[in-house]
Amino acid sequence: MSKIPVGATIARAYRFAFRDFLQIFAVTWVTWVILSAAGFLLRNQMTDLSTAMAARDFHAVAHVWSILLPFYLVLLLLIFMQMIGIAEQALGVRTGPRWFYFSLGGKLWRLIGSALLLMLAMTLAWIAAILGSLLVGVVMKWIGNAVPAIHIVTRLLSAVCFIAVWCAVFYAWIRLSFLLLPVVAAGESGMALARSWSLGKGNFWRMFVVLVAVLAPFIVVEMAVLFGFIMHGMPPFPPPHASAEQRMAFNAALQAHNTAMMGQMYGRWYITFPLTGIFTILFYGAAVGAQCFAWRALTESAPVAGDGLPD
Repeated sequence: MSKIPVGATIARAYRFAFRDFLQIFAVTWVTWVILSAAGFLLRNQMTDLSTAMAARDFHAVAHVWSILLPFYLVLLLLIFMQMIGIAEQALGVRTGPRWFYFSLGGKLWRLIGSALLLMLAMTLAWIAAILGSLLVGVVMKWIGNAVPAIHIVTRLLSAVCFIAVWCAVFYAWIRLSFLLLPVVAAGESGMALARSWSLGKGNFWRMFVVLVAVLAPFIVVEMAVLFGFIMHGMPPFPPPHASAEQRMAFNAALQAHNTAMMGQMYGRWYITFPLTGIFTILFYGAAVGAQCFAWRALTESAPVAGDGLPD
């Protein structure tokens, strides 16, 4: 059974993100330009959506979504497309122009179809986990009420079952998703989700460690930007039983805050756009690179030296 070399995979992922920065930029710049221009044109609608969601104004959300839904569908399409391009670059199978990438070929639609199937499977698993947890909780509560002496034991068993069910869902998600992109980008035959699952056998903890090591630094940076800049000066939420006047005052203050933040973001586009682009390239380079290098380690005929991480 092949094993993912955790340390080598993480190192190669970051090396790919920084060393091949220009090659990744060549794959992503068309998507970045399209989305940046669309975001600039729809900045008012995006501000209204952010305000409506925070204020729980679902009527306004429905109105704005009718405009933004096509944009977000195109956004997802372009993101999937650039992920295929970056994966092909990491796998060494990319063809076509060196400084341009735009492809709506079969790999893109296979990845989208696999992602939709994965979302459906995870949604069903989530529903089953909720129903199973509720059923176990009801049964354990009934047993505990019938036999008071073991009430504490039944509560502990109920908690253990709840945790076990959600751990199983998380395990399935990692096994199905981690190697899905390189399986599709490499053009492997068969059902991509099934192949991703079989390749990941015996590598769950290795995949988990790689994900944490690659994603954690970017999440920290994103949270720092979110709470240090975007949410700085945001008006406090009204109390649970706020009056109509309090809610209206909050909505007005939130609208003003979001408008000001959007104005600063687009008013200083010469700073925010390049920084966002650099962050995006490094993020996708490291995340996609980690998956591709793990896939290469699992599919190469010659064994890849591990790093001593226990199975």
